[in-house]
Amino acid sequence: MQLASPLGIFGGTFDPIHNGHIYPVIEAAEKTNIKKVALMPCYIPSHKNPAVASSEDRLKMVELTCVDYPLFYPDSRDINRGKPTFSVDSLKEIREAMPTTPLCFFIGTDSFHNLFTWHDWSTLFSLCHFVVCERKGESVKEIQGISESSSKQHASQLKTLLNKRQTFTPIALHNSLAGHIYVANTQTLNVSSTQIRQQLYKNQSVECFLPPKILDYIQQHKLYQQSVDFC
Repeated sequence: MQLASPLGIFGGTFDPIHNGHIYPVIEAAEKTNIKKVALMPCYIPSHKNPAVASSEDRLKMVELTCVDYPLFYPDSRDINRGKPTFSVDSLKEIREAMPTTPLCFFIGTDSFHNLFTWHDWSTLFSLCHFVVCERKGESVKEIQGISESSSKQHASQLKTLLNKRQTFTPIALHNSLAGHIYVANTQTLNVSSTQIRQQLYKNQSVECFLPPKILDYIQQHKLYQQSVDFC
């Protein structure tokens, strides 16, 4: 079977989307020679609190990001469902539509550490590869240690998963449809959507964290201001 060029997929709440989302994925895509990445905002993520901005606003900010960064294109399928969704649901849809395309799911190290908590996580490896971007100064190597939030059993499971599935050659992501883990050594940007929302709420500058179009949109639509109640 002749395989198509791989497609990257990056999902999240994007409340709002910011440079800490954008730049590590661009860098990881360059390292893996992935030419297109779908940005997939969640409707309301099943594992987090409801988003602050509406689905429509978060999707619009994703669309504006794609204008300035041609690597990305918006995928609104989660929002179009209009109900809570899981990554495995979207990946099954994409796999059905693209049976010969390797799918590469981009996540941060912190998300990878929590992979066993994902809905139907083991099925994901039959649907996609994982490209893990370094985040918050963490390292996948630290999985071999024991963090405060993980048990010895959890750390052992992650280590076993890496031993089984990690590849050190990006071409492996191009030569098979799914099943590999590739760790991309990307830059670390210590910023979160929560931090940005809090600074906007306090009328503090966030220019260094957001693309100009996103900041303009937030200001024009008065998002994350003191009249908005968030946690």
